Parts: sequence; structure tokens; C-alpha cells
Amino acid sequence: MIKLKRYDKPAFLSDEKVLELTKEFKEKKTTVWNKDEIKIPLLNSSHKKCAYCECKLDEESKYMEVEHFEDKDNNADKVVLWENLLPSCKRCNGSKGTHDVISKPIVNPYIDEPKEHFKLKNYKLKKKTDKGQESIDTCGLNDYERIGKVRFEIGFKLEETIEIVEDRYDLYIADKTTRRKNRLIKSLKGLLIECQLTSSYSATTSTILHSSETFNDLVQKLKDEELWDDEHQKLYDRSKKLVLDID
Repeated sequence: MIKLKRYDKPAFLSDEKVLELTKEFKEKKTTVWNKDEIKIPLLNSSHKKCAYCECKLDEESKYMEVEHFEDKDNNADKVVLWENLLPSCKRCNGSKGTHDVISKPIVNPYIDEPKEHFKLKNYKLKKKTDKGQESIDTCGLNDYERIGKVRFEIGFKLEETIEIVEDRYDLYIADKTTRRKNRLIKSLKGLLIECQLTSSYSATTSTILHSSETFNDLVQKLKDEELWDDEHQKLYDRSKKLVLDID
């Protein structure tokens, strides 16, 4: 989970429209929130990812659901309240269900800073606070089949990519051709891009990257060889902001 910035309320949700849709929901129980005018701005605000687990919601096998932070069954007046809506995958939304976030608070990434509540250990989220633990349990954020296994696979692949960059650095040092330099720079940039806000599971990938001694050694070597430029530094700094503490 990463910190998200809520966009301004879409013009579609005027005061009149909110009253109209809320009344319709109360009377007919129709899915008044399932509209592109609501879903698209929500999806864009989360970099097209689930606000809870960070899986990509614009992939063919995924489907975005409008999640009501204070559940709609018990808070009908907030059914289309912009501040109460989050983009979620079907599984996180289903797992959270009608959980009472008032009596048992969970992390809202549009309000809370997730890294204040979570840390990472062996590809599993661990609590730093009671709110963090409640979030893990409520949204199933350590479910092995749907999240834990994916985190491991992504982390393993990322570590392999770090090794590829290291190998390409060694090849470049042995023979400083333009071709080898370009291959090194391309693989380095690709590695950093995997750890940006828009990437799947970016809290995990950025944490793995910045906790890697091999990667940190490489950064210094690349700087010494003047292969580390402003673009690399910007990508590095952005990914650094997403890093969770390691347990």
C-alpha cells in the first residue's frame, strides 16, 4: 500500500446529483456508483491500482470496483460521497465487506501514510500499529495465493534484474563500448521504473530495491563512472519515498 492523493470531486458529483443518486440507492438499492464519471477519476487517482493491495486494475484479468470506505449497507448517506470512495480490486473489496472502519479503524491511503503502519518481512506485511494489523487482517493483505505469492515472484524477479544490471556493469568495465554502455543504462532505467508509483506492488519493489546491498554498491560504482544521471536520480528519489521499514 502506498500514499495516494485524492483528486478534486468530479463535476458529475454535483450536490444535486449526489442527492439524486443517494435517494435512488435508498429506494431501489441500485449500484448508483458504478458509473464511468466516478470510476475513471478514482482509477486515475490510484495510478490504476487497487488502493489496498496495489494490483493493477487495468489488466485484462482484473476488474475495478468502487469501494465504500464506510460501508454502504450501514452508511447509505455516503454511498456516493466522493471522500468515501476508493478504487479496489474485487478481492480486497470482498474481503473488507461491511467492516466497521469507525470502531475498528483501517488504513485509508488517501488520508493515512501507509509506511507509518506497515513494515515488510519476507514479502509479508507486518504491523507497526494496531491500525496496520487491522488493515492486514481485514483486507487480506497477506493472503498467499492472491498477494503473498505475487510479492515473492515480483521480488525474486527484481533481484534477478539487479544481478543482470551488475553483470552488464562488469561487462562494460571490461570493455567500454557504446553498445555495452547503452545496454547497461537501459537495464538500469528499467529496474528503477519497476519501483515507481505507477508500478504494481511498488511498496514491495521499492523496499526490495533499496534494501539490496548489491544495488546500493552499484549506484556508487555508476556514479564513479559518471553513468548515473539526473533522470536516474529522479527515479531513485521517487522510489525511495515508497520504501517500507524492513523487519
